[in-house]
Parts: sequence; structure tokens; C-alpha cells
Amino acid sequence: MMTFIQSELIKLKHSKIFLLTVLGALSIPALLYIALLTGEYATFQGLLDYCATYACALFYIIIFTIIIAYLFGREYTEHTLKTVLTAPLSKTKLLFGKYLMFFIWTFIITTITFTGTVLAAYFGGISDITLSAGLNSYKEMLISVFLLCLSFSPFVFLSLVMPNMVFSMVTGAIFSIINLFVYSTKYTPYIPWCSPYLIGSNEISNYSCSTATSLAIILATFAIAMTISYIYFTKKDVCL
Repeated sequence: MMTFIQSELIKLKHSKIFLLTVLGALSIPALLYIALLTGEYATFQGLLDYCATYACALFYIIIFTIIIAYLFGREYTEHTLKTVLTAPLSKTKLLFGKYLMFFIWTFIITTITFTGTVLAAYFGGISDITLSAGLNSYKEMLISVFLLCLSFSPFVFLSLVMPNMVFSMVTGAIFSIINLFVYSTKYTPYIPWCSPYLIGSNEISNYSCSTATSLAIILATFAIAMTISYIYFTKKDVCL
């Protein structure tokens, strides 16, 4: 499995898609820096909160769908799946290895976003930058992103059925719009692509829904979608 992850990292290093996702991650601190220049977000904590909100509720929805489409769909679109499976690597290890790579990639993206936001705060003239506030916000972002990754398992199935990058980008845009309409409503804790940020930031306490209920919905989404993906992937024949 480690050899597989290493090979995926090597492919990722030379991938234009990785550069695209990095630019997408940096777009958040760039927009926040522009806002700082106009006099908004005067505190460090406020800037970090807006960063986490925009990232987990909007930008990452699109970026993560692109990542999943690339990781799971490229073996079909580039016709390399039949070659990969000739190595001593089962379909089960391949599927979960790809998902583990998804977590690693999103961790890198999250770190880039957070680091860029801290630099935006520094160069934007915010004076109350503290290590404790930064570490706490980074921890909350990691929790939110981890749960968001779990909720993205239905997109794994979609990428296996329709390994098309354009389809994934359109789907991500649609779900981002849905999040915009649903966010801050009473239904937000019940939507598995909205609730991760609420849980990570503890804002879920402002809603009548409990944290356990939201977590159960996210875990159920992950378990059901990954089970369906596993069955579909292992039963489907590889075209020569």
C-alpha cells in the first residue's frame, strides 16, 4: 500500500490538476487579503473564521469533486486500470488506496489555505495574530475537512460510473450552490456537506440538531456510498 501511495504522490507532483487545486486553495486567502485592503475582517480570529467558512462550505466542494474525479476516474480515461491491476494490487486495495490519497491531498490543500490566510493577515496589517488562535483554527479546519472527506464518498461512486472531469466540475458547482441556499437554515446540520464545518467550529450548538445526529448522517453517507462503490468497482469488468 505504501508503494502505491508513493507512486500516486509521484504522479501528483507532475500533475497539472494538483497545481489547479493549489491555485484554488490560494484563491481563498487572496480574496480575504483583498477584503483586508478594503477595511473588512479587522481581527485575526474573524479572518480565520471566514476562511474556514468559505473553504468548507463553498470552495472545497468544487475542489474536492475535481480531486476525486482525477484520482478515481483517470485510470478509466487514461486506460491505465488494466495495467495497474496486473501488479500485485487488488481492486479493494486500489479503491481504498485512492481514498487514502484523497485524504492526503485534501490535507495538503487545507494546509496551503490556512498558511495563505495567516500570511494574508500578516501582510494585511492585522495586529492581533496569536499562535493559540492560529492552532485552534487550524485544528477546527482539519476536523471539518476530515468529516467533509467522509461525506464525499458518493462522489467516488459517481466518478466510477461517469469518469468525466467536466461532469464532476458541474456536479461540484451544483452542490456549492445548494450549500449557499441551505447554509444558515434549520436544515444545515442535516446536510452532510454543510454540517462538517458546523461540527468542526462547534457552531452546531446554535442549532436544535445534536452533534451526534449530524455525525451519524455523515458516517451513514460514507458507509453506504463506499459499500456501493466497492460492490460496483469489484464486480465491474475491466475493459481491454
